[in-house]
Amino acid sequence: MQVFRYPVACALAVASVVSHGDGEVTELGPMVISATRAPSLLTDAPVRTLVMESDTIQRLHSRDIRDALRMLPGIQLREIHGKTGEEVQVQGLNGDRVLILVDGMPVSATTGSTVDTSQLGALDIEQIEVIPGAASALYGSAAMGGVINIITRKTEAATGGRISAQAGTFGSDRELSDEPLPQRHLLVSGHTEFVGLKWNLMMDRRISSEFDLDDSTYATQGFDGTKTQVKLDVSNQAEKGRWQWRLNAENYEEALTNRRVTSSGSAGYKTEDLSRQRITAQADLHTSSGHWMVQALYEQQRDDTAQLNKSGALPGSLWREADYDQYKAVAQYQTDIGSGFGYQWLATSGLEVFGESLSQDKAEVRLTCDVAAEGAVSVNLPSGGCYIYTPEVDGADRGSVEAFMAMTATRQLSNGNVLEWAPGLRLQNDSDFGGYASPTLGARQKFLLGNEWQVQIRESIGLGYRVPNLKDRYYVFDHSVNGYKVLGNPDLVPEKSHSFQMSASLSDQRHWNIELSGFVNRLYDLIEAEDSGERESGGSVVIYRYENLENARTFGAEFSVQYSTPYLSSRLSYAWMTAEDLDTHLPLLLRAPRHLKSMTTVQWTDAWDTTLTLDYQSGMASGISSTEVVSYSPDILRLDLKTGYRLQPDLLLFGGINNLTDNVRDPSDSYDRRPSEGRFPYVGVDFRF
Repeated sequence: MQVFRYPVACALAVASVVSHGDGEVTELGPMVISATRAPSLLTDAPVRTLVMESDTIQRLHSRDIRDALRMLPGIQLREIHGKTGEEVQVQGLNGDRVLILVDGMPVSATTGSTVDTSQLGALDIEQIEVIPGAASALYGSAAMGGVINIITRKTEAATGGRISAQAGTFGSDRELSDEPLPQRHLLVSGHTEFVGLKWNLMMDRRISSEFDLDDSTYATQGFDGTKTQVKLDVSNQAEKGRWQWRLNAENYEEALTNRRVTSSGSAGYKTEDLSRQRITAQADLHTSSGHWMVQALYEQQRDDTAQLNKSGALPGSLWREADYDQYKAVAQYQTDIGSGFGYQWLATSGLEVFGESLSQDKAEVRLTCDVAAEGAVSVNLPSGGCYIYTPEVDGADRGSVEAFMAMTATRQLSNGNVLEWAPGLRLQNDSDFGGYASPTLGARQKFLLGNEWQVQIRESIGLGYRVPNLKDRYYVFDHSVNGYKVLGNPDLVPEKSHSFQMSASLSDQRHWNIELSGFVNRLYDLIEAEDSGERESGGSVVIYRYENLENARTFGAEFSVQYSTPYLSSRLSYAWMTAEDLDTHLPLLLRAPRHLKSMTTVQWTDAWDTTLTLDYQSGMASGISSTEVVSYSPDILRLDLKTGYRLQPDLLLFGGINNLTDNVRDPSDSYDRRPSEGRFPYVGVDFRF
């Protein structure tokens, strides 16, 4: 049997089918893991799941996961102020409330409690799966807005490898470097079999150069430095009925600097040196009675930042170090418990143990020592001024134990239609906030319309819950050079949500997929950074503190249509959303109410393809004054053009232009939250062996 896999240049993957001469139809849809924590067909997922596969990620020439996430319906990316990266938003809930996983295990946040998506390279991604909303009991705290699970590729047994290099520029009028292509990306990987084990060693290195959107000012928007990710993956080749295990060790290093004006008005610069070590292990055992899975994670992260005058000994210079550790262990069992009441029952249950710790301190040079806080150590400098060391967070820690249970009851009717129920319950006991129960209920109905077309309807309702993590409560997010600080609040209480999701899709399982979905998220005690009214450095630095808002709500709808053939694939999606504080009736900040995306790939020949993407976001509220006057950021319109030509089956030449429209922020407007990365032409080569 010859199987044809259509090129899917889309975010919402569509199952394909193959018809044989005898009338038999075999479904070949993408497999997903996140919906049930075990492999299943995307079309059979009990909750709405979005998928982007590796072929599409490669066509986007992704340096990290941002390019892939940008094209998924309903997802918005927002630059992290004062950082190089971007955070993700799902259904109006920002990165604090979206759980980002790699192979089912969480990634440490580097900014407050938000994961910087630019730190996650695209070097070994098999696919990205997204579950919007608090629709699944299989995931706990921090998943109120949804789950993004990055599934990495399993190592091949044969010996081989990959070398990929890419270089580009933001233009000579903006780049500070004199080199023609100062923005670079190198990916090298190799895999083999040795002593009965499969080994895969990977290195991803991104080199960036400072760029400036306004050369009449001293400060720059781009960062100069490197982001380097090295991973070692080892796995065994077990026979059926034996444990299959996989061990992954990763080291991530980030060293960045750019020019800033200090709070005192002096010319200076900011540096950030981040180091993260991560070890994960997974073991699976398939038996005649069910599937056992055990996972473990240990991750440590050290983040050193500095805001300096040109001479570090001058008053106003500041150094801060934050050390964050997390660990997690999961044991899970899934089994088919047979039939009853006309349904086939599948049960998934498990236990999770999680812990985290945070320490943070700072050192600074001030004019005098009399400003030192209680517990600080101060030393008068021979050149004048005072060096002050202050421990800010002294070994705070938190832990939790969680149990989950999810059932899937499926009934196949004689006419081929399907009815399915998916109840679930998650119990959490937190060391600081006690116990909480999060029930969910999902349903799926599939109706066949003739031999090809089918309608799938999914509904889900769930209670979301997020405990304030250590960074929410204690972390000092210091951007004095940008005129503000965000301080943790130890008096925060857990957030809660009521989430309702519904979607209906129409598909012929070959070419067309049309989907309409809607959501409502009712939020209680939402944690947001609020202006505390406090000021530092003579009023030039605004102090924000995390606070619980009593009531908030996000609701909206999404529509997408996709058409796919062997030579043309196209998807168009439109999302509408309202996000507001129900107490003040003011909009929640930095949520675009309208979002239009499209992605079209043309396969000109077997060797040559071209992809055009569009990302439009309407103007969003970016500031609210003390008199409740709302300021808005301008619309965002981004077009990307990408093309690739395969000289040989294993040799690809590629290139493109990101942000053709050159839609960038105005650095002089603090309410302008458009991206800082402008038009970016690039070229690259990818060789596999």
